Amino acid sequence: MTPIPIRSAQLRQQLVTTLINSGALHSPAITQAFLSIPREAFIPFFLEQSESPRLDWVRHEAVMSEPTAYLEQIYTDQPLVTKLDDRKMPASSSSLPSIMVKMLEALDMQPGHTALEVGTGTGYNAALLAQITGSPAHVSTIDVDPILTASAIAALEHTIGPGVTVIIGDGFQGYPLNAPYDRIIVTASIPTVPPPLIDQLAPGGKLVMDLQGSLASGFLVIDKTEDGIVGHFRPEPLHFMPLFSDAIAAPDVPRIKDLQQHDPCALPAHHPFPDILNDYAFRWFLQWRIPGCQVTQTRPIQRQSGTPIPTISVVDPHHRTIARFQRHPEHQEWTLTTYGSQASLWDTLLQAYHEFVSLGKPQPHNSILTVEDKQPMITIGSLKLPVRTS
Repeated sequence: MTPIPIRSAQLRQQLVTTLINSGALHSPAITQAFLSIPREAFIPFFLEQSESPRLDWVRHEAVMSEPTAYLEQIYTDQPLVTKLDDRKMPASSSSLPSIMVKMLEALDMQPGHTALEVGTGTGYNAALLAQITGSPAHVSTIDVDPILTASAIAALEHTIGPGVTVIIGDGFQGYPLNAPYDRIIVTASIPTVPPPLIDQLAPGGKLVMDLQGSLASGFLVIDKTEDGIVGHFRPEPLHFMPLFSDAIAAPDVPRIKDLQQHDPCALPAHHPFPDILNDYAFRWFLQWRIPGCQVTQTRPIQRQSGTPIPTISVVDPHHRTIARFQRHPEHQEWTLTTYGSQASLWDTLLQAYHEFVSLGKPQPHNSILTVEDKQPMITIGSLKLPVRTS
């Protein structure tokens, strides 16, 4: 039987080979970091959803598993859930290695750089950063969860020794005591660009993050230049768990029963709505055009016939209005009903669609982000829209 340390090294090499062959991994420094840092040292257990009808979570522990089989699961290109919230939903995980690689490649970390990581999690990514920059003392990492940070500290010190600054705190606020940073990486989704992170970024620095709007996410790479802040979006989206921060307030979502109902109308055949609401590029555009808007899809039961009626709703929490599309179960036509004091949500949706078409149906990576007086702005073609969550 192959000794565990040797098998671990073999699996790290296999993972690196997979990442190189997929086109995700290019940098020799990042390659060496993935070869050097054992992922299993940071993941003594993980949670996996069962295939049973109840979809219960099964806990896999290294000490209770066959070592080689556990290692093989650790070194697959998959995220590993390490914490659930009160609703039994994932609250923290070790990210997909291919996504970690893409973010690190975009970060362009160089030896001697200082780095801030927002979202410590298991500590694995902080260890990779320390390896790439050349010293644990160059890396600071912050997480709001004291249990996760305690585990990360133990794993970091055991694996690479002391030196990484691990902070329990609000990642939205960053960590000014060690600023400025040459590089900032955010491994959680945020609905805007936190002004403290921009302030703590050194001139010539880069910030890589998941800008998560209300409908779609973007892989954002920000450069701090002499001319100001300029952010570009990569073609592939990121999908991280949301950052927990007192600075991020969830919008108050109105309910149909509390709103004034307006007369329904039938949509003509082949109308772009509501199908366009499933288009990723349009969702990206719409969330900035109608800040904080949400799209929900349900299949309520029609009381008389018991036939499911497909229903798609667009909610504008800022103006407390809803546009609800329902498809007739027999002739497949869509009916629109609007709710709220502002009946013009439908007009706004139509206008947004026509703007989207006139701009050539731009993809998210056609957008540019700038910051003006600490207000992030998205520029899509000739339109400049504020990044607001409500």
